[in-house]
Amino acid sequence: MEGRPRVLCLDDEPYVLDGLRRYLRVDYDVLTATQPQEALELLAAAEQAPVAVVVSDLRMPQMTGVDVLERARQISPDTTRVLLTGDADVHGAVNAINHGSVFRFMLKPCPPEDLKATVAAAAEQNRLVRAERELLEATLKGCVEALMDTLGMAQPALFSRAGRLQRLAQRLCRRLEVPDAWQIEIAAQMGEIGAITLPPETLARMEGGVPANAADAEMLARLPQLADNVLSRIPRLEAVREIVRHQMPTDRSPMSPLRPDAPAGAWILQAVREYDALVWRGMPPDLAVATLSARKIFTPDLVRALAEAGGMRVPREAVREVGIDDLTIGHELADDVYSAKGMLLVSRGQIITERLLVRLRNYEMTTGLKSSILIVDL
Repeated sequence: MEGRPRVLCLDDEPYVLDGLRRYLRVDYDVLTATQPQEALELLAAAEQAPVAVVVSDLRMPQMTGVDVLERARQISPDTTRVLLTGDADVHGAVNAINHGSVFRFMLKPCPPEDLKATVAAAAEQNRLVRAERELLEATLKGCVEALMDTLGMAQPALFSRAGRLQRLAQRLCRRLEVPDAWQIEIAAQMGEIGAITLPPETLARMEGGVPANAADAEMLARLPQLADNVLSRIPRLEAVREIVRHQMPTDRSPMSPLRPDAPAGAWILQAVREYDALVWRGMPPDLAVATLSARKIFTPDLVRALAEAGGMRVPREAVREVGIDDLTIGHELADDVYSAKGMLLVSRGQIITERLLVRLRNYEMTTGLKSSILIVDL
């Protein structure tokens, strides 16, 4: 079955399913179900081997095929949907197509050649949709990471925070099984880009999310809009922009929730930002989680997942000193690295990339480094 597209067939008549399986099993990994709920559960459970095509009968006692395919679209948006019915129900066909639930509409009895051709076209449609999404995701993530890596050399402290937020958001989304988590990860990174407009002294205070005065607070409150202005120039980042637009300064009133129209990704990123600010100011991770829980503005599931995802890894026994020759790509810095002249080169919490490694080696060979390099070693 490995490598073959997976097809899920739903019909309340077992003999119809037997025929579908017989015609399709040579080229596809075929799953069958006689109950709508059973089919939807199979679709939701197929994480490691996603269903490429779902073929559903139109008329069933418990639920219509239109309703089943609409639910299927919510569970697995990339799965191509095909509707099969025993009569020429034009109204049902139009309804299904107008709801965006179906790729093709076929009448029973369907000749084997037509069935195979339709499923083949549906499987190809699924492949194209997945390929486009994966390419978009990889391209955008790669571009954002390259941009943040480059900006990180100019503003080490600022973009160290962006890296921390991205990694914590990634771990949190993995535990919550969030679809399209890459959008939240990009929002975590790009949401910080507006901070390059801040004065150096304000940048230092922003690291912990605590403005010193009203002017600081006003500048911090404008950051989401500044980031949105940058994102607006990049095509197909509408969902990322929506997440960024709903972010609030991390010093906001404890009982002030996000706007009612905020997407789920905005709540996830807001929790990550608030948790990071608390921990970075020196609060123990468990107390930071308890603080967020006490505010009662984040769901218990989100707070629980955040506790599991963890945050800053700071136990001294987990820190190791290395020389510049032993520093490698992928190491996480446990402390800031300065040049011998006192210039901040890389901030704690950043992951060493090829460009950062070259930067540190160049300074080591010229002006030298001020102190030893400490990395997280868990």
